[in-house]
Amino acid sequence: MQYSGKSITLGVTGSIAAYKAVELLRLLKSDGHDVHVVQTPSGARFVGEATFRALSGHAVAGDAFAGESADGIAHIELARSDLLIIAPATANTIGKMAAGIADNLLLSSYLAMDGPVFVAPAMNRRMWHHAAVQENMATLERRGVHNIMPKTGNLACGETGDGRMEEPEQILARVRDLFTSSQSADLEGVDILVTAGATRELIDSIRFITNRSSGRMGFALAKASRERGASVTVIAANCALERHPGIRYIDVQTSAELQNVLEHEFDKCNVLLMAAAVADYKVSTTTATGKLERKSDIHLQLVPTSDIVSNLRGNGNERLKVGFAAEFGSDKIERARRKLEEKNLGMIVFNDISRPDIGFESEENEITILMPGRNDEFVEKATKLECAHRILDKVRESIRQ
Repeated sequence: MQYSGKSITLGVTGSIAAYKAVELLRLLKSDGHDVHVVQTPSGARFVGEATFRALSGHAVAGDAFAGESADGIAHIELARSDLLIIAPATANTIGKMAAGIADNLLLSSYLAMDGPVFVAPAMNRRMWHHAAVQENMATLERRGVHNIMPKTGNLACGETGDGRMEEPEQILARVRDLFTSSQSADLEGVDILVTAGATRELIDSIRFITNRSSGRMGFALAKASRERGASVTVIAANCALERHPGIRYIDVQTSAELQNVLEHEFDKCNVLLMAAAVADYKVSTTTATGKLERKSDIHLQLVPTSDIVSNLRGNGNERLKVGFAAEFGSDKIERARRKLEEKNLGMIVFNDISRPDIGFESEENEITILMPGRNDEFVEKATKLECAHRILDKVRESIRQ
């Protein structure tokens, strides 16, 4: 998909966070998009239409009863855009969207919209956590609306908490991910099982051995798979990341727990994306309860954990196993290639952990996709969601064959 030159409708509702919509509009225009702004009546009380008109180059739409705005764009025309972004989105607007109410031009445009919709909530933290708001957001997400989760920070009411609208730069990143990724439902009917995060191997009741994996790559794979129509289950090992309705999550801590769940779930899937960083070693004996006393020295005997993915029945019965190799050193790609064969994988994704700007704890990655009997595919540094879509392109090719 071509990234620039998209038609975007930006909806602005009645929140003090409307000032952020001005910067978001500027960023979208800088990326080459044609942006039309539609304000709710209360939204127009926070930022004047002259500001949006000057930055967008279009008259601002807002009067639902006029039928058309000054430049002839009615709600049907607004709904023909490539993307609708409502930022900020108040609890009132979210509730009306969930109920199908269309009492202003923005809501009418939403109901007529065929393309993707982003909603960036902004409200007091108590409002955000109210059961009605959470249920309304869950309803919208089930219908395919993309929720750009609010962040924790200082709120206009003087309190601190979650409810603060996401920053314009992060919303722009979501727009870029959307327009640079394949959004077709080409994985509809496919059951995808994803492992994500880092296992923890206990030393005592409070100490453990782990690694730096945050789970971002696995969660990106799950999100991309769901966007492309797949049924997705995530086995999450200690992941403190945003979760998406429509994706099933099973939480585990240790490699043994992950193995037990994986063995149970594997028979139900068509594709396994083994993105979790499973600890290679565990302590031979652990103190189940209590805390080891601090001493001048302590000796721990480490033993290997089970090679989980190698022990799974793989690449038969329409099941594709995809492994991930985080390697370091001059022969890193060769080691990844050996794992591809030794672990009976249909694909392995290599990334270089010697670089601090990609991989663990980063929003970006740079990968090489290796498959038996095929040329390697190198993916230059990109967001993990973009990398996920490139991996899924190869998954789609493999399961079709």
